[in-house]
Amino acid sequence: MNRYFYYSFLYVLLINIMMFVPNIIIQNRYSGGISSLLLAIPFGTMLALLFSSSISRFPGKAVPEILFDHYPRWLVVPFMWMLAALYFLGSTIVLVAFSVVINRFYNPDTSSNVVLYLLIATCIYCSTRTTLSLVFALEVLIIINAPLVMFVLGKGIFTSDLDWDAMHTVANYFRMPPNLVSFAAATYIFSGYLNMSILNRALPPNFRLKHRWIIPLVGTLAMFTSIFIPIGFHGTEAVDEYLFIWSITADSMKMEYGFIERVLFLYLILYLNLTLLFTTFGWHKAMEFLKSTSKSHKPHLDPEKIPKINWIICGAFGLIAIIYSGVVNEKQNFSIATVWLIIRLFAEILSVIWICWLAYRLKSKSKFKVKGQSESK
Repeated sequence: MNRYFYYSFLYVLLINIMMFVPNIIIQNRYSGGISSLLLAIPFGTMLALLFSSSISRFPGKAVPEILFDHYPRWLVVPFMWMLAALYFLGSTIVLVAFSVVINRFYNPDTSSNVVLYLLIATCIYCSTRTTLSLVFALEVLIIINAPLVMFVLGKGIFTSDLDWDAMHTVANYFRMPPNLVSFAAATYIFSGYLNMSILNRALPPNFRLKHRWIIPLVGTLAMFTSIFIPIGFHGTEAVDEYLFIWSITADSMKMEYGFIERVLFLYLILYLNLTLLFTTFGWHKAMEFLKSTSKSHKPHLDPEKIPKINWIICGAFGLIAIIYSGVVNEKQNFSIATVWLIIRLFAEILSVIWICWLAYRLKSKSKFKVKGQSESK
């Protein structure tokens, strides 16, 4: 079952390679972006390991059940609403951004609203599915898409068009002190472990995370390739002139012996899958957090029929996403994403500390019981 943890970790990492995280760090490449990357690697790894080891002490329970078992509703319910809002907004930001990307680079003659409506309809249907169904879909999509992402990154690394001097020049700014915006963006690459806040229901009681070295290794490789490949293609100065930097970078590559010459087309199809996957899981988690605030709610991993409340909540998500897309433009969406990443960082730290504290209390109580039983004998 370890693979499902890494699938969750991997899809968040993959979607953030190509979306806003590289743009934010590249904009701060001379003012602490590189040092923020270096600091985010141990910090993000630490949070991932702490959360995974702590939540495994509550087998079969998601974060809502864990918190409601130990704290009053007036304290937990606002926290659930906050998490739901964060997951929903983060997923919607990515969905709206990608609808613009696919419209601009793939079919500019079609209205971006048409593309967005199709994506929203797909996400509404998929996010209403059961958690177990989404876990199986996650496995299939990761197996299909992860090798293609590695191909695109490898294509960028081994091309002769890459300017290693430009990459070396930017890397020399690692001595600049880190800044909060870049640090928040860089740590989000490691945030896939938070999917366990809901997916822990599907894991067996004896779950123990193995091969933990994968987290810092894959995170580091993905982080540095996603930042430095665009710098190598576009130079130290021109690289921050593009809002969707990886779309331009992919369009700078070509496959000489492939049946698709422009890597951009492969990139768009690939990230269409990942965007739908990311948004589906984000809305599904937000839906589960909202449902948990009802006193009559009983969590089911794989119910026979899809509850009507799923359609109501996810339908409302789709409507809000449509309104959001009509209110903000591309640059405003990017600015909102930047603020969202900072808020997300503090909410993530709070979540990890809270679950770690509960796991520590549970471990202390179990030791006390064992000690008491041994003394009574």
